[in-house]
Amino acid sequence: MELKDLFAKQISFFDVDLNSKDEVIEFLSNKLQAEKYVKSVEDFKAAVYKRESEGSTGVGDGIAIPHVLNPTVQKSAIAFAKLKNKVDWQSLDDQPADLVFMIMTNGKDGNEHLTALADLSGFLMKADVQSKLRSAKSIKDVQSALTKEEKKVEKVEKPGSYDVIGITACPTGIAHTYMAQEKLEEYAKAKGLTVKIETQGRRGIENKLTQEDIDNAKVIILAHDKALEGLSRLNGKKVIDTNTKEAIFKGDQLIEKYKKGEGLTEVKAAGDSSDTSEFTMRKFLDVKGNLLGGISRMLPFVVAGGIILGIAFLIDFASGNGQVDWNSPFAINWLHSQEGNPTEWSQALKDQFTPIWMGNFGTHNPGAGWFAAIGKTSMAMMVPMLGAFIAFSIVGTQGLMPGMVAGLFSSNIMGFAYSSDETGWNGLWGRLLSDNLKGSESGFIGAIFGGYLAALLVVGWSKAMAKFPKGLQGARDIVFIPVISLLSISLTMFVINIPLGYVMGGISLGIQKLAELNLLWLVSILIGFMMCVDMGGPINKIAYSLGNLAVGGKLVTDLNTQGYNDQTIIMASAMLAGMLPPLMVAMSTVIFPKAWTAKDRDAAKANWLMGACFVSEGAIPFMVKDPKRVAVSAMVGGALVGGLVGALKIKLLASHGGIFVFPLLSSSYLENGTSMTGGSIALGAGGALIIVLGASFLSAMILGIWRTADIRTGKLTLDSTNGVKEAIEAKIQAVKANDKIKDKDKKLTVLSTKLTQYGEFESDLVVRQKAYQVKLAEMAKEKEIRQKAKEARKAK
Repeated sequence: MELKDLFAKQISFFDVDLNSKDEVIEFLSNKLQAEKYVKSVEDFKAAVYKRESEGSTGVGDGIAIPHVLNPTVQKSAIAFAKLKNKVDWQSLDDQPADLVFMIMTNGKDGNEHLTALADLSGFLMKADVQSKLRSAKSIKDVQSALTKEEKKVEKVEKPGSYDVIGITACPTGIAHTYMAQEKLEEYAKAKGLTVKIETQGRRGIENKLTQEDIDNAKVIILAHDKALEGLSRLNGKKVIDTNTKEAIFKGDQLIEKYKKGEGLTEVKAAGDSSDTSEFTMRKFLDVKGNLLGGISRMLPFVVAGGIILGIAFLIDFASGNGQVDWNSPFAINWLHSQEGNPTEWSQALKDQFTPIWMGNFGTHNPGAGWFAAIGKTSMAMMVPMLGAFIAFSIVGTQGLMPGMVAGLFSSNIMGFAYSSDETGWNGLWGRLLSDNLKGSESGFIGAIFGGYLAALLVVGWSKAMAKFPKGLQGARDIVFIPVISLLSISLTMFVINIPLGYVMGGISLGIQKLAELNLLWLVSILIGFMMCVDMGGPINKIAYSLGNLAVGGKLVTDLNTQGYNDQTIIMASAMLAGMLPPLMVAMSTVIFPKAWTAKDRDAAKANWLMGACFVSEGAIPFMVKDPKRVAVSAMVGGALVGGLVGALKIKLLASHGGIFVFPLLSSSYLENGTSMTGGSIALGAGGALIIVLGASFLSAMILGIWRTADIRTGKLTLDSTNGVKEAIEAKIQAVKANDKIKDKDKKLTVLSTKLTQYGEFESDLVVRQKAYQVKLAEMAKEKEIRQKAKEARKAK
């Protein structure tokens, strides 16, 4: 199918009198439904606005190409509108649009719509095509303008001798990839230069540059909004590294800048043809980008694993295994599996009230265990994935393996290397360490450092082996660098975990001493605080492990002290404080939607369940992204939880389960000796619920107010839209489309006022953020001047 065949008379409109982007979308959507191209106009418009929220489809030169892939589309087509008045489309060149092409498909035609969009993008970059479209009076004129002409093959003096070469790519691999190609070719030909541009788009790599093309080129331009493939071909070459927007609108200037030697960057890459990284220190300095690269890959493991683990808890609770009692189903089965008299075992358990399944909640029912295994496996991969993709974002594929190994050592999955179990290959390194160090781990903090160290090692070894003979370069990239990088990162992580083990061991011993002195109220505050410091990291694990010791009666061992009877207050503090971080994030995204991106708010929805199930790791992606505000807000709430739990003397005999083990919470104040009563359970469970929700709300308020204040002053900038403006626009369109709504005009007025107010807020925000950046620049300049003056004084 050719591009012109996707147009139809009934959905092509000329000299239409519309005055805004919203009116154009509304007009075309309704026409498409009327002509049976779409089933639901509401679903279609929602898909259009969703795509617009991801980045404007106004491509410049007065052209907009909104595109939709949605099941509501009946058949693939392109709707066309030539407007009487130009409308604002937030285009790349900030100019209004008067030519609108709305591409739609349901995906059943494979990549047909992507090919159409790529072809259309190429056509629309040509000035003569634009002129023909603006003078078009009928569908035939449009189809004629967009019909491919037979291209004359341009000869070059000899193969591979192009003056200008380049590579273009954009995240979607559609419009901007091919528009940048078309414009660079146009600019080069206008200067009488031969040109070849490789595209890395949705249709794969096309017009691929050969090594001969690269070696003989006089100008090399990389125009991309995502990582490029095959940079090893350009190793050692000087290039202009820019984005597609610059190539589209300033391609002629880029060619001239290259000729003058301005703004050039040397490509230092390694790896095979699919390598996607540049080995430069600039990559290391992009801390935020590297962290986001790791978080985005880690997030699915956290969300999916946390939700499935919650299902396991729910099944075990519903099966009656949430009881820590001598007559629970699991306890009875366990008793009958023991040697000796079951009656004697039963009496022993009844007297001691020992939770024999300590730490295994969610695994006793076979069905629950199946879900728990899946959830825990997914969540176990969280930290390794973080380390792997931080390294990947810096050095590409060569960083994946050492970065993941660094993450594995950080999380000590399955007792890799540091296990206290010294049988087989497990715990081989642990044999070299003291008992305090065995089983140590550094969690996601170690993975962050490990990811960076892995990338640094890859760069170092790649530079050291840069002058390998050409015949050995393949073996270098596949064998030598991976092997030496693996050995290096393993030794590095081993060294990191030694001091960490001593620090963690010291903290643990200190808290045990406080518990023995019956200072449980202070211990509770410390435990609550520690649970929120790194949310699944080493400090969190210390606090949790101390809670486990308390449940087993091993934290305070003197039977004659009150501390022995009340030590499970520590477990209650650990669990309730551990529930807070995910709940805090979830609440904050709801209460302060403007302070979070739309993606953040979507990701935070899973935190309601993870918080309820005591899966603290749900907050880690948000903490890594905004460590100061998220961690401090959570630590305030965690300490408050610990203090209140200690004040009410709330105890817990289970080591996990979240809300599913709330019936096991009890307050010492209303107990009958050491036995739980209805009143003690009511005070324990009810008090715990109020404490968790209240402290989470307080922390959410601190976090939201802090972020909002820093956004307004320019100290914090969201990495993508917060979706508020788009949400208001979508509501306006929904109200306009629904004639059954009462007080329609009144509601539209209210929504329009909100939209105007938010527009003013955004405009003011831009001014504030620019002012803050200027202030930072001035401070940096002053610091530089002071440093130079200091150096000058030393020189004298």
